[in-house]
Amino acid sequence: MEKNSPSPAPSDRSPERRGAARNAYLGAIAFAAVFWLLMETMTISMPFFAALLLALGVWPLVEPIRERMPRNLKWTGALAGMLLVVGILAIFLLGLGLAAQQVYGLVQDVGPELRERLGALPGPLPDFLDGSPGGSAFSAGGPLVSTALAALNITASTLGGLILIVFLMLLMLTEAENWHSKILTLSSQGGDQRWLEIGRSVGQKFRAYFTTRFIISLISAGLYMGWLALFGVDYLVLWGVLTVLLNFVPTVGSIISGVLPVFYVLVTRDLGTAAIIGGGLLAIEQVIGNFLDPKLMGKRLAISPLVVLIALMFWSIVWGIPGALLAVPLTVLLTMVMAHFDRTKGVALLLTDCSTMEELEKYRRPD
Repeated sequence: MEKNSPSPAPSDRSPERRGAARNAYLGAIAFAAVFWLLMETMTISMPFFAALLLALGVWPLVEPIRERMPRNLKWTGALAGMLLVVGILAIFLLGLGLAAQQVYGLVQDVGPELRERLGALPGPLPDFLDGSPGGSAFSAGGPLVSTALAALNITASTLGGLILIVFLMLLMLTEAENWHSKILTLSSQGGDQRWLEIGRSVGQKFRAYFTTRFIISLISAGLYMGWLALFGVDYLVLWGVLTVLLNFVPTVGSIISGVLPVFYVLVTRDLGTAAIIGGGLLAIEQVIGNFLDPKLMGKRLAISPLVVLIALMFWSIVWGIPGALLAVPLTVLLTMVMAHFDRTKGVALLLTDCSTMEELEKYRRPD
């Protein structure tokens, strides 16, 4: 009787598993390359994506104006969109200016007392406050003055960046009709209109996010200022403006806007008063975050809170403060793109609060 020859040992890794591993490696390499590219090209990529989001957001205002104007006046639609964005930015810059004036007065009032309290602490902090032999941190030539000069440089670069963003947005709005026609032409030749749908969906969700966030910020600022006024806390305008601005930074911004006035009260008053004020601000934030925010926002964004936090950390590392401000809109943009293609729908489902593909299908379509 012939002995059965031993069957060949099965391969440890099937072709499917090898293909999956190869795709995972390639995906990791591509992610690292994109991460590095975004960091190295921040001066170009950040203004581009910011302008793209703004253009998608104001397009519903631009399109009706363009349709009603003769051909030689269609540019007025783009001009109207630009004026709207410039007006919104002017309001925010005005708020920053008011906050800066209040900060200057706060430093003048609290600086000596803060220096006295912190100077009694052990460690290198008293040496910093004393500054160089010829002055202190609060006098001309001190470290705080150098910090103020650095802040002026940052302000100048920020204004330059905003001008570039508005200029890029104006170009995008001017060229939008041509690109719309090109996509329709490609669609009639066997393509599809997914990119038009993506643009409409992202624009709607960006407008919903900005409007809701602005309303919630105003409500938070009003409640914060009212609570602080009950205790006679100074610089109410400063705390209100900071609350509005910081609420556009997801998760972390609302925490910072509550901590700053509590720290001020701790320096100027006592621990008990600071604790009571902090407890009230925390209660306000919990009510807004757990009840008002979900009610106003609903399922229009449907981005998982964990994903928002991870996106905040990622974009903050890539682009700093601008990345923190753009974290949610960019995540929505990325999710919308992936939700429209079969190979990446699974990833889009993980990024959203949707639990089924049917919910994802409703989420990705414009209203």
